[in-house]
Amino acid sequence: MFGCLVAGRLVQTDAVQVASDKFVFNLPDYENVNHVVVFMLGTVPFPAGMGGAVYFSFPDPASGGPVWQLLGFITNEKPSAIFKISGLKAGEGGASLMCCDDGDDDDDDDDDGRKTSQFMFL
Repeated sequence: MFGCLVAGRLVQTDAVQVASDKFVFNLPDYENVNHVVVFMLGTVPFPAGMGGAVYFSFPDPASGGPVWQLLGFITNEKPSAIFKISGLKAGEGGASLMCCDDGDDDDDDDDDGRKTSQFMFL
């Protein structure tokens, strides 16, 4: 249903459905990403008049818990968008943040020790 693209990387289409209306992409090595493209694959449209909000999550530098930042949205009429995330990482952004608990007590490291982040579609 959704895809995610970071320059210099392969397209990600492996979104994990975490609820009936929520999908998450893991974004390895997010600290080295400036922009991300989020797009619909064209296989499953949104219901008429609906769309999806796009959030970015990264670990809070103080508590280590996830911080969720609204980036924008996509719809059937606007099926893709480019978002700048470089100013949001590690709490650098000054925007309001929405905190969520992903229920995962693990750290947010990949197996190779690189930091990962998530995108959520609602």
